[in-house]
Amino acid sequence: MVIVMKIEDVMSKKLIVGKNTATIKEISELMKKFDIGFIPISKNNKIIGVITDRDIVTRIITSNAQSSDLIESYISPNIISCDINSDIDTLLDIMKKSKIKRIIITDSEKVVGIVSISDLLNQKNVIDACKEIYKINKNDDYFKTEIDEFYL
Repeated sequence: MVIVMKIEDVMSKKLIVGKNTATIKEISELMKKFDIGFIPISKNNKIIGVITDRDIVTRIITSNAQSSDLIESYISPNIISCDINSDIDTLLDIMKKSKIKRIIITDSEKVVGIVSISDLLNQKNVIDACKEIYKINKNDDYFKTEIDEFYL
């Protein structure tokens, strides 16, 4: 039996929001403290972007940033959201098209929560959405390695 839920039934309502004046280290510490991998970043009480644990690895560390650098320079300013009155299928479609695992939930343009793909795991259509989100284009030509022996 599939239980159809509303977005408000599955969203996290207790938001952890970082300030644009926070450092990379401070945001990383928030992620660790609250065991989260996604933090909206605000300036003057308005969300101006988001940062994920993956962003920290792929953009910040690889650019040799300092832990004391401000997070604002590294956020994703493209904020993707879904209205709380939308249905779960609409939410999943947005996540699939945007290839994201977490999405900000709004009510009359005010941020009221966050939904992650793991919040939806009891929904039948989540498996298809996950396949689309995690779909990658394999690059079979780039890393051709030949190993003659293995040593431990």
